[in-house]
Amino acid sequence: MSESKPVRFSLILPTLNEEWRLPLLLDSIRRQRYPRESIELLVADGGSTDGTVAVAREFGATVSHNPIGRAEPGAGILLQRATGDVGVLLAADNVFSDELFLDKLARPFADSGVAAAFPALINTARDGATTRYFNAFSDPFNHFVYGGATSPASYHRTFRVKRTTPDYIVYDFAAGPTPLIALAQAFAIRLPYQKPAGTDEDDVAPVETLIAQGREIAFVPDARLEHHTVGGIGDALRKFGPRFRARMTDTAQPMWGRLRSTGRAQRLRAYLWPFYSVSFVFPSASAVYGLIRDRRSEWLYHPFVSAAFGFEFWKQAVMLAFARLNDGRPRTAD
Repeated sequence: MSESKPVRFSLILPTLNEEWRLPLLLDSIRRQRYPRESIELLVADGGSTDGTVAVAREFGATVSHNPIGRAEPGAGILLQRATGDVGVLLAADNVFSDELFLDKLARPFADSGVAAAFPALINTARDGATTRYFNAFSDPFNHFVYGGATSPASYHRTFRVKRTTPDYIVYDFAAGPTPLIALAQAFAIRLPYQKPAGTDEDDVAPVETLIAQGREIAFVPDARLEHHTVGGIGDALRKFGPRFRARMTDTAQPMWGRLRSTGRAQRLRAYLWPFYSVSFVFPSASAVYGLIRDRRSEWLYHPFVSAAFGFEFWKQAVMLAFARLNDGRPRTAD
């Protein structure tokens, strides 16, 4: 990109009944000290029954219908309609932390070798312990599977640095374990771009494909994104319980595809996690070691959130086993 011409951003936002969360994100976009003509705001709505569409249009968004309803396909639809230089994929629980977020996120794209970039996730005073844990480590399952490749906070001890500039860092992701980088947290990618075949429902695999292709992805630590992901541990379990059940019943779930293509160590850890999580002893030992090493208070929550998720997993597994047992019993006439 020429320094005299600002990067033109296409902000891509799938929605479904997000009336109460959407204004925070859209207001943070409106407050950007970035040329208005260089911001395209695109919303794919999955059939909201609240005021989501009206709120989006009030903030100047171009709203399209997402017939599939789910976020990942909605993002794919908007990527095909975006007209900017760089697409930024967002979720309604995101908020740009300051008025220079887009300016900072644009800087890596002055280097033609950079294909994509992503920001740092931060907490605010409104975030509880569960959200703080998620922003530091992701959910307990992915934290265990991906280890130091889960978060930029541990990338420095997991990946070799290819180059560092005052504005961003490029890690050698291709030479290390597979990192966990999601599209929906303001992942920015050069356009035109189409999600690879078979990843319509996946928020992580497209990034893994970029890495496998040898494309450079920049981490922009000064571009800080508030990620208000869950309201508490109960909210998190209500969100992840159905996911556990789906993974146990559907081998087409995105997680299984990623595990088939990842390293053997990560696959093994995925199968060990249900036992590790409820042991409490091993998560506690990990928490003590991590707290000493990283000086991050989020480690104190690790044994408790791991146990909560582990018991939710086993609850779903038992419920599924009983359901299958009942379905297999011979039916008798009344």
